[in-house]
Amino acid sequence: MFFYLGDEIQVIDDDTRLNRKWEYGYNSDIDTIIISKDGTLGSVFKVSGINIGLPVEPDISQFKNFGLPVDSQIWQRDIAPAELNIENWQETRFDDFVDSQFNKRKFGEWILLGGKKVWLVGSYWFFLQEYKELSTYNKLRIIQNEFEMFWEACKADQRCFGLIYLKNRRFGASALGNNELIYTGSAFEDKELGLISKKGDDVKKLFNRLVRAFKRLSPYFKVETDGNQTPKTELIFAEQNRRKRIGEMISEDEGLNTTIRWHNTELNAMDGDAIFRSLLDETGKWPAQVPFDNYWSIVKTSHTVGSDITGKAMVVSTVNSKAKGGAGFQNVWKQSNPEDRNDNGQTESGLYRLFIDAALGLQGFYDKFGFSIVDDPEFPMLNDSDKEITIGADTYLKNKRNGIKSQDKLNEEIRQFPRNVREAFRDESKDCVFNLTKIIEQIDHNTFELEEDDLGNLGIQRGNFTWKDGVPDTEVIFKPNKEGRFWVHIDGHPAPEYRNQRESKYRNGTLGMTPLNIGVGCIGVDPFNRSTTVSGQGSNGGIHLYVNTNTIGLPNDNFIFEYIFRPPKIEIFYEDVIMSMVYYSMPILPEMSSDKFSQYLIDRGYRNYVLNNPFKRYKDLSYEEKRVGGINAQGNKIREAQYQAVNTYIEDYIGIARDNLNRSIGQIGDFPFSRTLEQWRDTDPDNRTDFDAYISSSLALIGAKSNYVRRIEEQDEKAPIKIPFRKYDNTGRISKIV
Repeated sequence: MFFYLGDEIQVIDDDTRLNRKWEYGYNSDIDTIIISKDGTLGSVFKVSGINIGLPVEPDISQFKNFGLPVDSQIWQRDIAPAELNIENWQETRFDDFVDSQFNKRKFGEWILLGGKKVWLVGSYWFFLQEYKELSTYNKLRIIQNEFEMFWEACKADQRCFGLIYLKNRRFGASALGNNELIYTGSAFEDKELGLISKKGDDVKKLFNRLVRAFKRLSPYFKVETDGNQTPKTELIFAEQNRRKRIGEMISEDEGLNTTIRWHNTELNAMDGDAIFRSLLDETGKWPAQVPFDNYWSIVKTSHTVGSDITGKAMVVSTVNSKAKGGAGFQNVWKQSNPEDRNDNGQTESGLYRLFIDAALGLQGFYDKFGFSIVDDPEFPMLNDSDKEITIGADTYLKNKRNGIKSQDKLNEEIRQFPRNVREAFRDESKDCVFNLTKIIEQIDHNTFELEEDDLGNLGIQRGNFTWKDGVPDTEVIFKPNKEGRFWVHIDGHPAPEYRNQRESKYRNGTLGMTPLNIGVGCIGVDPFNRSTTVSGQGSNGGIHLYVNTNTIGLPNDNFIFEYIFRPPKIEIFYEDVIMSMVYYSMPILPEMSSDKFSQYLIDRGYRNYVLNNPFKRYKDLSYEEKRVGGINAQGNKIREAQYQAVNTYIEDYIGIARDNLNRSIGQIGDFPFSRTLEQWRDTDPDNRTDFDAYISSSLALIGAKSNYVRRIEEQDEKAPIKIPFRKYDNTGRISKIV
């Protein structure tokens, strides 16, 4: 039964379900993965995108704990007969007990826990009954059983390569993974099982834990090894030391020849081996030279023979920041949605993904029956350690977060104990130069609060600008297109009378077309230098429009469109810039990194659309700066201004407002451009090569603010040049204006 992770569904009528023999594995007729091994199909649950069929419940009298008072219906290990030992366990007098253990290992066990019917899947029963690393056996956790049932479905489904579990701290996933290797390795012949973690030292420790648990198995489950009592790198199951038992999962041969081996964290680890089971531990924390997405694409082939999937991987991890291994894991996670399959019925990665709320697996919040205490109990109660508790895990986690004053510590607490997937993938605060909390709040709002469509959210209209009737330098119109290059705010079109407005006039000694909406806003441009190379590589072009408070029908103090794209021909990008500035009748502030782009604008007569460097008086501009306009972003002053521009905007307008300076307290920002937010989150202001959106958005802010009330060339000669943005101190939980 799934109490937390799934909902019961009906996939077939009861008469057919109960009167047909069902095979273990995926059944396409009912789109269900059947994990029962007794030929029956009972309840079906939808869990994280897959349908899982359990076995039929036996008569209530067959449940363990039947006849006991409800309060006494707790998990207790089966106790072997007192006289059974490693020397005599094969004697016929112990057959009933030993056979029952093998039956439970294969078929699982039905048990009453506090009056509730629970089916323990075989691998989890084995974990409770047999797996012991330290001095005590594991306590039953219903949520762990549900994890194991999902894992059983991944093993049963012939289309699936395994499980990727996005975990929180202290769930016990590594121990469950070790249990799987022992559970499987001691029951199948001629198999190779692999173990790997984030570093060599970590996997050695994990392997040593596995060996300790193996040594403590009951004698009837403990197969003979190759004689090495303290293996360092591999545990070899050499031969059987028993006769065949009821429900046994292996064929009876003289030897097993099955090996559990740990591997160093390298891209070629396990490559070329025929892997039957693998535990890939802490894959969201792997070193930069072994990104997990690259590794998985390699090792995945070790789990196949031709088109047949012959091995399964258990991938488990909490997640580091993107820069510290999290990016590769997140890529594979995104490719593991069971509701997004190719024509072969597989996800892109081949894996099925699973997330479990931290409140369901929090130490100290299980009752004595093994159920999670999530909600506040009506009366004080004892947990499974006989400690009195008055609140549930949900309240406890909320209280803990509310009591943390440091933004960095709060962010880390959320990352370690996530309540949802987006919290689990948070970056570390110290890896973001801006206010990460605000950026994440805005990304979450865009992703989960705005209604979704082809673009990700309905705050955006996607499309392209084009010349009316195909005639350049006339009137520009916008055409919606779900694959368009421009991502425009849903309210991002000026009133018709303010579009395509320009006049021919002299400016700084140059006669040319000049936009009429100077002072309303500015388009920041980060051009690129050449058309797409043969390899298809190269940075994108970035274009952003920001407007101040205005009367032309655009949202006040807001970004209006986002463009992060690299067209196959560089001239397409140039034309996109021209059409956007003509349509909005606003100037641009480009980074002076492309002579070809600057000359293209001059040749077309658009020099007066290009702002000059706002950090120099006109008389101090070089000849080339006067000729082409724009800004050279190599200087420290300009880079600092770009940083301050974006930082101030994030503090004032992104995420949830915490003061009334710019918005009402509690109001979420109006910024539907998640791609830009993601770049801001990852930006390194001193190494900006990969952050086109950061450059163009910062230039849009600088251009709009610097020319809001005055012209650059009219500055008083002695007036100091100031960066027109407030500065913030982000060291505390709440940013403060400096």
